[in-house]
Amino acid sequence: MNIYDWQATIWHQLFSEANSMPHAMLMGGPEGLGKLAFAQALAARLLCEQSDGTASAERMACGLCSSCIWFAAGNHPDFRLIQPDDGDEPEEAGDDVQPGAAARKPGKGPIRIDQIRNLTDFVYVGSHRRGNRVVVISPAESMNHAAANSLLKVLEEPPASVYFILISNSWRRLIPTLRSRCRNMTFGRPDPLLASRWLSNEGVKKPDELLRLAGGAPLLAAEWAGQGRLESYQKVVEALANKPVDPIAMAMKWATLLKGEQGLGLPQLVDMVQKWVFDLALFKTTGGLRYHDGWRDTLAPLAAKASGTGLMSCYNDLLRIRAVARHPLNTQLFLEDLATRYLRSLAPARG
Repeated sequence: MNIYDWQATIWHQLFSEANSMPHAMLMGGPEGLGKLAFAQALAARLLCEQSDGTASAERMACGLCSSCIWFAAGNHPDFRLIQPDDGDEPEEAGDDVQPGAAARKPGKGPIRIDQIRNLTDFVYVGSHRRGNRVVVISPAESMNHAAANSLLKVLEEPPASVYFILISNSWRRLIPTLRSRCRNMTFGRPDPLLASRWLSNEGVKKPDELLRLAGGAPLLAAEWAGQGRLESYQKVVEALANKPVDPIAMAMKWATLLKGEQGLGLPQLVDMVQKWVFDLALFKTTGGLRYHDGWRDTLAPLAAKASGTGLMSCYNDLLRIRAVARHPLNTQLFLEDLATRYLRSLAPARG
């Protein structure tokens, strides 16, 4: 297993000091940066039977020993991957899992206390291979309160040969005492040129545009490319730019797109509107754009007429309603409310 090019510095830092590998690590950062792939590569390295035992050995796992073969097949006895367990489909290609890792698609529920308690024998009884044991928890913020406290008790006195790797897209949601038990490792967005080159090598068309829309996260951009998300995005933006006179007409346009565009659901639609409003507010205040540089000529007149206060109010509203986008009580009413908030944000400020 290998890491991505943009992760080389973090890997080097982790192995830079001899015998300093922390027994609990928290890998935090935005979605789509390959944190789970990095954790799997690290787990494979810690379990590899060809390791010389020194923390300064920065090479990857050998991939040839019995341990590496078992790990690649997904049945290593000294490895546990803890995720929400109500999913039963394989991971999509654009997710943070590498081929051969045999991870399952995580569910949408919490990681429960029984999942953590079930680690007791694994942690304290002993290793099957008389070596290290590794536990990866992803996403760590999905642990409910009881599960987080149960894990905290384990981390207070972990056996010397057990390593815990917590992965989080929202690390601030973890309880402070749990964060304090871990070495915090921040995964930032990679250099755009490096990420764009990687996407091009993966056969992704228009990598720079996709990368901007994905907030600089290359794996998320690759996933969107596979889903045809750029084409869907352009259709949503056209509806936002050529605004109808009333929210019902705009909601009807969105409803048609949701039915006809594969991979486009309410959460994705809200995310697109949110990014559009963010750029309107940013252009209004600074003249800059984060996501939609290719639509500058369309954004400019809309931002010129809108009020900065109205745009920021709409953006904050979208942050709140995004939480219910997966399961709205009434989809049509949800779309009409979303359109109303957006169109209201474009109204000129009252004198």
